[in-house]
Order: sequence, then C-alpha cells, then structure tokens
Amino acid sequence: MSADHDVIDHPHVTEKAMDLMEFDNTLQFVVSLSADKGDIEEAIEESYDEEVASVNTLITMDGEKKATVRFAEDDAAENIMSRIGVF
Repeated sequence: MSADHDVIDHPHVTEKAMDLMEFDNTLQFVVSLSADKGDIEEAIEESYDEEVASVNTLITMDGEKKATVRFAEDDAAENIMSRIGVF
C-alpha cells in the first residue's frame, strides 16, 4: 500500500474499544481490506509517531476489516486518542 490514508479508514470507537485503550494500551481501527499487518503497523507508526507492539486483524460480519493495535509505550493509546480528538 502506498499512503497511510489508503490503509487506515478511521478509529473504531466503542465502549469495548475504550476499555481496551484504558486497560491494555490498545486501539482499534477500521482498515482497508487489502492491508496486511505490516502495512497497518507501518501506517500507524508513521501517522501517530508511536511504536506498535502487535497488530491483530479480523473481518467483521459487515465485511469491514478491523485492526487491534497494541502499543509498546505506556499511555500511547490514550495520547493518540487525545491528539485525534476522541476525548
């Protein structure tokens, strides 16, 4: 994939996602169906300037691809959500 905006569609914000952010330093994003874990990791690191520890993906029943991204640095998930204006 070429550009970050081609990989990441938008953050996935639900009550469960907020719990993951608070307790596991993890964020969820809806991403392109064609993006692989390496593309997602690279796009997240370039877009938000935070080191990614792991990426898990799944395709929802609605046909969207959701990425669960855990960050290496403590509080990175909260900092990112603050920067993008979720809370």
